Amino acid sequence: MRAMGSWCSLAAVVLLASGARAQWADSFNRPDGALGADWSVVSGVWAVQSQSGAHQSAGSNEIVQHVHASAPYASAVVQLDVIAQNAGNQFSGVLIGLGGADTIQVKIQDQDTALGFSNIAIYHRTSSVGWGPWTGTGTSFAALQSHFDSARMRVSFLNADTLRVELDTNFDGVIDQTYSRTGVSTIAGALGDRFGIVAWGTTALFDNFRVDGAATATVFCTAGTSSNGCQPSIAASAPPTASATTPCVLSVSNVDGQKSGLFFYGLSPLPQPWCATGSSFLCVKAPTARTPTQSSGGSVSQCDGSLTLDWNAFVGGSPGTLGAPFSAGSRVYVQGWFRDPPSCKGTSLSNAVALTFAP
Repeated sequence: MRAMGSWCSLAAVVLLASGARAQWADSFNRPDGALGADWSVVSGVWAVQSQSGAHQSAGSNEIVQHVHASAPYASAVVQLDVIAQNAGNQFSGVLIGLGGADTIQVKIQDQDTALGFSNIAIYHRTSSVGWGPWTGTGTSFAALQSHFDSARMRVSFLNADTLRVELDTNFDGVIDQTYSRTGVSTIAGALGDRFGIVAWGTTALFDNFRVDGAATATVFCTAGTSSNGCQPSIAASAPPTASATTPCVLSVSNVDGQKSGLFFYGLSPLPQPWCATGSSFLCVKAPTARTPTQSSGGSVSQCDGSLTLDWNAFVGGSPGTLGAPFSAGSRVYVQGWFRDPPSCKGTSLSNAVALTFAP
């Protein structure tokens, strides 16, 4: 475990609602050997070596993925210490968006063994094309502003379109070099929500991997308008926690009064029309799970009804429900449903909320 410096997140979290931050970290401060159960080797040979992480095979762009770290890219702050041994060309870097059809790579490269690290690259890779820059402005592959033998790299997103790289080259908590690239939104739809490390060369060393990802409750999709002219709106009091130690109350307001309704959820989003002649959208992909039926209350022919769900109580009372047990970084997509006989399918739907779990 190498010198630790203080650090703060400069990421601008572009979310409708946010809460506690989920955090995953590995200092590699353990005996030499395999990386351990928190890591899944995708390619190459990796190990713990002298209380650092080490890439021990010669291949380029080899990958190891963190098993648990999961967050939307725009709310993530990713850290890695990179170390040059001046004993051969190599690079180490972070991967953002694993699990999707596209992935972002940010690497620091040693191309001159006499001078340590010399270059930075901000790349991406699709399933059919190798690593390279995406359409945007700023850094793609470039010489570093100055050379160094080690640095703490932090990658964050100033907004959904702009990636920022900060390098602390003497581990004092002060940023010494900064790089950025725009155009992230052009590839965002294909990014997954997982993270990892990428490396090249048998002398690549790295340390102090860390991902901070905001637990979130983000409203998405479009609510329908009921036959009575009501447009229901979903909300969450706070993001859920895997430990269920803080309240997470879901509510749907502006529901037709005196109607039977419920919440349902799934593990993937899916915006598509609920039926051909209605205004509601199905925002949650099957398979789904339903919560108990309840009355909306309020008055007949008015929009003063509502639905409410204590998420923690529901999960606690349904240990075998879809996706359980939930862990930090887990995500569910929840939508409200209620009876509306004059509408198609005899029902109307609210918009939906994406819930990302904190620890």
